[in-house]
Parts: sequence; C-alpha cells; structure tokens
Amino acid sequence: MIVTEKSDLVGTTRDASGPGWTSLRLLVKSDGMGFSMTETKVLPGAVLALQYKNHIEACYCVGGAGTVTEVKTGMVHHIKPGVLYAPNRHERHEVRVEGPDPLHLMCVFSPALQGDEVHGPDGSYAPS
Repeated sequence: MIVTEKSDLVGTTRDASGPGWTSLRLLVKSDGMGFSMTETKVLPGAVLALQYKNHIEACYCVGGAGTVTEVKTGMVHHIKPGVLYAPNRHERHEVRVEGPDPLHLMCVFSPALQGDEVHGPDGSYAPS
C-alpha cells in the first residue's frame, strides 16, 4: 500500500513548476500504479497553452475558477469546484484562471508521469 503525505513531497523532484503553474506529483511512474496523480494549481493571470500528445489527462477542480478553451473549435468550458474536464483526444486547449485565486485541480495522467516533467514548447510532456 502506498501512503504519501503531501508535506513529504514539497521541495523534492516531485514538486514541479513552470510559468503560471505548480504541480505536486502525488503518484508517479515509479509507484507502479500505471497512472500518475497530481495536485496542480494554475496561477492567476496565467494562460496555459497545452496539448498532451503523449498522455491523456483528467482534471477535477477542487478550488478556484477558470475556463478551458478547445483551440480547434473555440468551445469554452467553465471550470469551478466539482467540474471535471478531460481532453481525451489530445485536444490542444488553453487554461485560464478567473478571479484572484488559483485554479486548484487534482489531475490523473496515463501513462504515468516520471514526476519532474515540465511542459515543452508545444505544451506537452515528453513520452514517459
């Protein structure tokens, strides 16, 4: 059984960040679960242009508010606590924060992340 305390991961290689976001990797590839789980915060003012070409992702909002825009169609989805979004077809999308608080997400990735990834220039993570 895996039991992990968030405070033990802060400041380690599992505590990743980049322009406009932070992501604490709670489960990673080396945990052997076949998926990874992150606690991610998109910071106010950030616009993240993302496209996970090598992974699928599901994000569940637990705090803050924002939008996810599907770049190809222009469709805008409003994200608030209790809403899940999952770009299941590797859609290029943009995440924006609405309001003064970070958009707080719990995210699952498959295949699992190594734990120290940051987004490449195309908005994706390298293959695991």
